[in-house]
Amino acid sequence: MKHILTLDIMKHMPSMNEMTDHPHRTTAKRRLSIALAIPLVLVSVTAPAQHASRIGQPSRKLEVFANRAALPLISPDGKALPILVTEGAPPHTKAAAVTLADCIERIGGVRPQILEKLPDPVPARAIWVGHQPAMHAAFPGVDFTFRHPEEMVLAANENHVAITGRDQWDPKFSTVEGRRFPITDAQQEYGTANAVFTFLQEQVGIRWLYPGETGTDYPGKESLNIRPFTLRYHPQFRDRSGVFYQLERGYIKADPEQNWTKHQRLLLDSFTFDGGHYFKDWWEKYGKTKPELFALQPDGTRGTFPEDPQRKKLCEGEPLVWQTWLDEQAERLAAYPHHDVLYTMANDSYFDGHCTDPRSRAWDPDPSETDLRLTISWADNIKQEWPPLSDRYVHFANKLSELAAKRFPNHGCLVMMNAYGEAGKTVPVKAKPRDDILVVSVHNFFLRHKAMRDEEKQQFTEWSRICKQLYWRPNLGNQGGTQTGYPDVPFQQAMEDFRFAAEHGVMGLFFDTFFEHWAPNAPFFYLISQLTWNPYADGNALLDDYYRRCYGPAAAPMKAYWELMAQTRQTMVETVAMPRVSLLRSPTFFTPEVFQQADALISQAKTAAANADAKYAARIAFTQSGLVHTRFMVEIRALMQKSEDKPKEREAIYAEVLKKWAAWETLARTFPPHAINTKRLGFDASASQAEREGKKSSSRRIMGFHPDAPLSKRALREMFGEGLDLK
Repeated sequence: MKHILTLDIMKHMPSMNEMTDHPHRTTAKRRLSIALAIPLVLVSVTAPAQHASRIGQPSRKLEVFANRAALPLISPDGKALPILVTEGAPPHTKAAAVTLADCIERIGGVRPQILEKLPDPVPARAIWVGHQPAMHAAFPGVDFTFRHPEEMVLAANENHVAITGRDQWDPKFSTVEGRRFPITDAQQEYGTANAVFTFLQEQVGIRWLYPGETGTDYPGKESLNIRPFTLRYHPQFRDRSGVFYQLERGYIKADPEQNWTKHQRLLLDSFTFDGGHYFKDWWEKYGKTKPELFALQPDGTRGTFPEDPQRKKLCEGEPLVWQTWLDEQAERLAAYPHHDVLYTMANDSYFDGHCTDPRSRAWDPDPSETDLRLTISWADNIKQEWPPLSDRYVHFANKLSELAAKRFPNHGCLVMMNAYGEAGKTVPVKAKPRDDILVVSVHNFFLRHKAMRDEEKQQFTEWSRICKQLYWRPNLGNQGGTQTGYPDVPFQQAMEDFRFAAEHGVMGLFFDTFFEHWAPNAPFFYLISQLTWNPYADGNALLDDYYRRCYGPAAAPMKAYWELMAQTRQTMVETVAMPRVSLLRSPTFFTPEVFQQADALISQAKTAAANADAKYAARIAFTQSGLVHTRFMVEIRALMQKSEDKPKEREAIYAEVLKKWAAWETLARTFPPHAINTKRLGFDASASQAEREGKKSSSRRIMGFHPDAPLSKRALREMFGEGLDLK
């Protein structure tokens, strides 16, 4: 019999604890988790872990015993409490114990000893990392049973600290496939590691403000006196690494930015999601041998449109499609039995080439049943108005779910489908997803203007009413400049949207895409990371804490600076209704007067921090580099807009633009680490001059910002159609 090794392991900082408390909330229950689909060996547990819900019930229960004596992690005689790690602990529990020791040493000057085998006798005082039977005597009355995925229990009394969480780890499958390369030391759950990072933030008081040493704020030695407490928590959002998915393991190698997401408890999550389209390789695999798998076109051919093989559609009603899909899932589950999801997401290009086979169309509502229409296109400019395909997609996913349950009765996976684009984001007319269907909502209300937000939220809400499992996977776009390195920082909107997603039962997040421009966005990235871990947290308290810890005596002017950036950004996005156009009009909103106000606030901050710890001045300088970058982008965009308004002068204006880019490239070499992701803007500071000259700046991320990437005709029409070409 095969087994998965399951380690059910699941100074008080009032400001952080107040920020993270939230009411108990119950969400939809589903079948038993994947852990029950595979026989388990339970190691060092008080009782078998309960698996009541795949989503879980997000609850935070904190009790602080203020009338009891604090426990010093470094005793008066200068000795640090030993760290007792569960014997045979999974790799990330061991790594987190090292991080804990590093932080105690960094704050207190003494390094704790890490013991991976319990000594005899047991130390009179210790820090326990990971659940161990011997710890029960040290924590009378504390329940270390874990009932939910990723649940953690932290506790402290006058003699001991317990940092435990639910870990699941199968050593036979410790190397798994990533998006770009294999992931090593993989676990199915990382409860103890995230418990360590929670302890360091909430009890010790460390803040990981942005990546790198300068962005890490350590408290004083008094923070190592831990007031007795107990904390039990498990996160609602089980996929969190998707918020910054281009920092995931398997997408990039470990670096300070990835470590930042780990410390924010995003990286080590418990649900794996591929945000793409499942069938994009089917034409290459089956196009010649099984043409009947593909969409019937009006001319009687199959799979001939669109031309892009990754965008060809299927014949959803063809039984051979179902059988072929089942065979592929059998191979996937045989190769790796711990998959979370079976994918059914249709290929992209949602207007084109859909199947006209009566068996597929039988799953669509009759045109008389809805007023909604989708314009479907095929080859030779053939078009037809047809009801949206949401019903078809749900029926297709339901059919595959039903067949998978029969063929793999203990697979324990969810079956994933997209609610995406004009074809599929409206709620079905009649179809309802089975309980194990995970609906991926690509409703784009995040970072958008109010009218779009209202419409997309309404559709999102309608989906939440008919499905038991819901994911939020917005396309972020660039209307506020997040991809170009503007301060795209709608703080209040983030607080509203993360709470909205949680209250509608979302279990995971995937954002496409943030580009890691930290200097213009650091407090916003921090805020959304904290809200991903706990969407019920007090966002305004989180920001106030951020400003205080990041800027010290300069907190007030820096808070005013960030509020100015948020207000300017919001005015731009709300004024220009077309998402593709708002950033193109940025010089209208990021005016010289706005930059003068920002410069004045930065100057006030520097004065306020002049006699304080040098770390505050360094962080103000980091933020200022983002302002400098934004000013360059606005000036470049103003020149490009001038070239669009005056085509006869375009070549001369382009010469000015190139000079401006050359000046920016010189300046970019001086930016602090992590300030601006210059590679996303077509500039690699590590490349030679010859290499850079051989590579045009044609990235779509800077369309309209460089002569090599002029506006498309569509964008020009939209921009001038806005009527905002102000003199």
